[in-house]
Amino acid sequence: MPQHAHSCRDGLLQVASELMAEIGYAAMSMRQLAARAGLQPGSLYNHVASKQDLLLDVLLFALAQRLEAWRCSTYPRNLQGYLRFMLDRQHSHPGEQLLLRHEVRHLTRKQRGWVQAAQQRLRDPLQQYIALEQHGAADITGVCEAVLALLDSADNLRRREAPMAEAAIERWVMRMSCLLIGPCQSPVLGKG
Repeated sequence: MPQHAHSCRDGLLQVASELMAEIGYAAMSMRQLAARAGLQPGSLYNHVASKQDLLLDVLLFALAQRLEAWRCSTYPRNLQGYLRFMLDRQHSHPGEQLLLRHEVRHLTRKQRGWVQAAQQRLRDPLQQYIALEQHGAADITGVCEAVLALLDSADNLRRREAPMAEAAIERWVMRMSCLLIGPCQSPVLGKG
């Protein structure tokens, strides 16, 4: 694929992501997307097969960007570094977080499987860090899911009527993660 076509597609996915985060996938029309992207409505289908395929592409694009941001980041390659990265990413990309939480329900089972595979690539480092902290405990997957649920709830704390400060959210996530994992080896996680 030529570089121009790749950047055009990425730009369309970015515009679609912003529009979906703003008004929701169900409310978004392909005409609205074409107008915002500066395309003729009919030419939009040269870039995407259907609205549902576009949603899949948007979600996979968001997960790929998140994984690449983790790979390129300077956060420590340990549990607390991963948690801080995810909290900072949620805070700096609220639309991305919103889409990943709410719009997957519009996908087919097969499409959800592709999203889950992409999410697993993002979870792999977390599972490795939990395994290191737990020293081979049995239910690493369960603990990983619980920590991810904490991260989701952290996003809710930002959107409350009286939002919690970012530093307080981070302390809370670190403390609760430590309780989930068990005796924390990391002094940073162990501090309350």
